[in-house]
Amino acid sequence: MRMPSKLPRAASIVAASMLAAAPCAASGCDAALTHRFHECLRLVDSLKPDKAGLPRVYGADGSQFTPAQALWMKGQLQKIEAACARGDPADAARRLTAVQDLLAGRRGAS
Repeated sequence: MRMPSKLPRAASIVAASMLAAAPCAASGCDAALTHRFHECLRLVDSLKPDKAGLPRVYGADGSQFTPAQALWMKGQLQKIEAACARGDPADAARRLTAVQDLLAGRRGAS
């Protein structure tokens, strides 16, 4: 008898806890930046660059990115959270603008 894997459940618990922690970490920045952050987070979290060999990953809105772009955006969002947590909204805003520029340039791209 095959035992069910606990990995998917554990991964969803980790993802949920990361999303729950995001508002706390971004709270060191103003409301407008925090709102922009959450808009980006929602789309970037929909990207799944973890499947090997995929030339493109797709966002919930139909945007498409290379796996490297998706991983870069995920890393930038983590750095934005850290910048807000340490009280550096200028760094957070600069990084968020870069992520938003990439997102805006790829929406509906074919």
